[in-house]
Amino acid sequence: MIRRRSFLAAASALGATAAVATTVPSHAETAERPPEGATGAKPSGTGNTDAAFAALNSAFLVSNGDQRYYKESLTRTDKDYFWRQALDIQAVQDVHDSAPRTETRDLISRLLDTFLQQNRGSGGLYDWDWNDYNDDLLWAGLAFARGHRITGNQTYLNQARYAFDRVYGRGWDGALGGGVWWSVEKREKSALSNSPAVVLGCLIYESNGDRWYLDRARAIFDWVWQRLLDRSTGGVHENMLADGSVSDGQTVYSAGVFVGAAQALYRNQGQSTLFDDARRTVDWVIRDRTVGGIMTNGQREGTWQSEFARGMGEFVRENNLWGQYYDFMKRNADAAWNARRTDLDLTWNRWDAQTPRDDTRAVEAIGAVIMQAVTPAVRP
Repeated sequence: MIRRRSFLAAASALGATAAVATTVPSHAETAERPPEGATGAKPSGTGNTDAAFAALNSAFLVSNGDQRYYKESLTRTDKDYFWRQALDIQAVQDVHDSAPRTETRDLISRLLDTFLQQNRGSGGLYDWDWNDYNDDLLWAGLAFARGHRITGNQTYLNQARYAFDRVYGRGWDGALGGGVWWSVEKREKSALSNSPAVVLGCLIYESNGDRWYLDRARAIFDWVWQRLLDRSTGGVHENMLADGSVSDGQTVYSAGVFVGAAQALYRNQGQSTLFDDARRTVDWVIRDRTVGGIMTNGQREGTWQSEFARGMGEFVRENNLWGQYYDFMKRNADAAWNARRTDLDLTWNRWDAQTPRDDTRAVEAIGAVIMQAVTPAVRP
């Protein structure tokens, strides 16, 4: 994902997409069904997962007493910035989910504890109100919600709730028919300030049973579905501006977090349209956002494939769709590994070209790690 964004140029290089449809059928009127073929099994990643994760840690992980954090790049030793730091932590969580281990669980705890220390506001350890960007708080909230699921630490769930409550309280309103503003400036409502909120609301609901979070997750999803999803293709528009105009940009990362949002709701509500929404968007990325079947992009200051790898991985695993999608996933995992710079085993976002031996950024290197983690070595 690209912050302070150049995403429109990145997306336009891969082609324009159709406008959002205007006819909005009611989800509430559709029939519901339980998930078919769902499985809780978590196949371990490719044979390169451990090597890719070890390379990431060797290059970027900083240990300072009890603190653990990822630095910005090979030469920039400062901690990765707030939202990038949260994405770095989620990559570790993806690796842990693929093959749970005590050492990765303990690393996740130290990373989250350090995140709180390094990003505290004037209100104390748990204050992120200084950050004006709602998507930033959501990425961090997701890292903490997942951290609670992995470690059982209630503090992490409390912080995830803080992130959701803060974002919803200052970001959701009736302008543009609903939705969450990207920042406190209220210039746009973006895919990245809405779809992650859906996932976060579902994770909190799954952890504490508070239906308030699930209901708001569904309301936010319905807004994305109505305003940003191109239902004729499955592409997801980047944002809607305050004047009601919709961007042409449709990226792999926005598609990925939408897939994750649809699957999170499907997991909790079992509604067939949610499954269909996720599948349509997965198929759109495979069809319209690949080069020779490979997800690739030259962006170096953010992610590109990470959110899609995670969202697709959950969708495929939880619905046992390996027969349909495993070959694509394995092809991309292999492409990412083959595109690595072999001196450090790091891969950038261009999975169709060799990673240069320059100042690789941590956040551009996590996508390849996640792709290894969510893809089994052999088809289940």
